[in-house]
Amino acid sequence: MMAENQPADSAARWHFHPIIGPRAHQEVVTQITYAILSGAFQPEERLPNIDVLAKLMNVSKPVVGEALKVLSSANIVRTQRGINGGLTVGSNRIPDDILAVTAPLQHLGVRDVVEARKPIEIQLCLLAAQRATAEDFAAMQACIDGLLDNRNGDLALRLRFDQLFHYAIGRAARSAALALYQHQILEHLFISMRQYFADIEDVDDVARMHTLTMEAIRRRDIAEIVRVVEAHLAPLEESVGSHTPDNP
Repeated sequence: MMAENQPADSAARWHFHPIIGPRAHQEVVTQITYAILSGAFQPEERLPNIDVLAKLMNVSKPVVGEALKVLSSANIVRTQRGINGGLTVGSNRIPDDILAVTAPLQHLGVRDVVEARKPIEIQLCLLAAQRATAEDFAAMQACIDGLLDNRNGDLALRLRFDQLFHYAIGRAARSAALALYQHQILEHLFISMRQYFADIEDVDDVARMHTLTMEAIRRRDIAEIVRVVEAHLAPLEESVGSHTPDNP
């Protein structure tokens, strides 16, 4: 039996939503993975227990258990029994095979996804300019620092800090729907455009653009937010040719 002495805000800190339709255990995997990738739950932190997750997602405990087997096999989640047991985040580095299973946009082409990214990123930044707290800005800065510290290091770790910056903006925007769309787009791109991020993207330039974006949000400068986001996304758009309407 899972322990009930988990932190009181464990379930409250994230919007797990009811699941409708088949392949329920994959949706459970997706929701837990998203909560971890977004930074809502860090490694070694407790997740809501099985009973709570089942209730929040409106699925049976065996369905949650099946999803946890998938996550446990990849060391994303650890399950412990006993008085001090429960569900703990093992790692926030999600393997590509898990992301491929949970990616809801896998039926779309890269160009379509890249085109959708800009308006969503801009709107999230505009909302963050209205709603971001000092804690949100500290999280953004930590992501920039982590990216620079790992500029020549492990690719997966570098990409993780790149992702986390955008997720930090998503959290600061306080818009669950837009943040979910952002997550779906980011995961699709980090899987399908891995070579671009590994071999073409300039890490120092990314860190510079992240800094400019954060400062524009801090100043609530609408025109600068739009300009910086457009400039930041332009190299990726050019790489996939999404700026050319007649490009197949």
